Amino acid sequence: MTQASPTVINDITDLYRILDEQPQWKEALRNQILVAELLAVPQRLAQLTEQIHELREFMGQLAQTAAEHSGQLTELTAQLKELRAITEEHTRQLAELTTQVKELRETVAKLAEAAAEQGRELTNLRHMAENHVVRMDRMESDFGEIKGLIAESSPDRTIQVIATILDLFRPTLVARSELAELSRQLNIERSTRISFVNADLVFTAEDRDTPVYCAVEISWTIAQRDIDRAHRNANLLQHATRIPARAVAVGHRYEDNLNWTGVHWVSLTDP
Repeated sequence: MTQASPTVINDITDLYRILDEQPQWKEALRNQILVAELLAVPQRLAQLTEQIHELREFMGQLAQTAAEHSGQLTELTAQLKELRAITEEHTRQLAELTTQVKELRETVAKLAEAAAEQGRELTNLRHMAENHVVRMDRMESDFGEIKGLIAESSPDRTIQVIATILDLFRPTLVARSELAELSRQLNIERSTRISFVNADLVFTAEDRDTPVYCAVEISWTIAQRDIDRAHRNANLLQHATRIPARAVAVGHRYEDNLNWTGVHWVSLTDP
């Protein structure tokens, strides 16, 4: 009996040829391969099921994240819309402010021009005021001379009027030579001595048998300087003679807000 030669398979082509030549081998090989694959199906199916479950969880998380992002996107869209509206409003306000600044600059320029014009007018007014002050100083000097003339031309009548108003008796004019002598007894500077000797009127009188001095300043309109001078001269008289002295301001009218402390007012205007 002749022994069959062994089957040699060198490549896939030899395998295909042999299976075609031996149909029973093809069937046996099919059963062998399919059985192995079928046995692996449950495990593969379980793996596939687990993968599908994980995929569903991932998709659910992805959907939730997408929903959250969608809400945030909606909120951001609303905020962006609001921000855009605010920006537009600020742009409008900026345009209005720009217009107002332009108008303000024009107004400032006009005011500066008007201020310059007023400055020129004020300069003119200042010159006029300075000239007026000079004239007033001259007038005051003239009134001072007139005042002195009145005091010197009718001192007896003036002191009689003052004495009557102040309820004093036997008034007697004090000569300037006596005032000069009294000034030498006072430790005062030269200008104050001259002003003291040049007082408008100084006279003595009796107040219920008590001797008194009266230092009088006369002016058409009494000012604070007249009151201060009368008050100072009365204090100097009292200091030099040790006799009570009264300060008197005489005139037709007086300025407002004067300090009359220690000074009597006598009006020359007929009642």
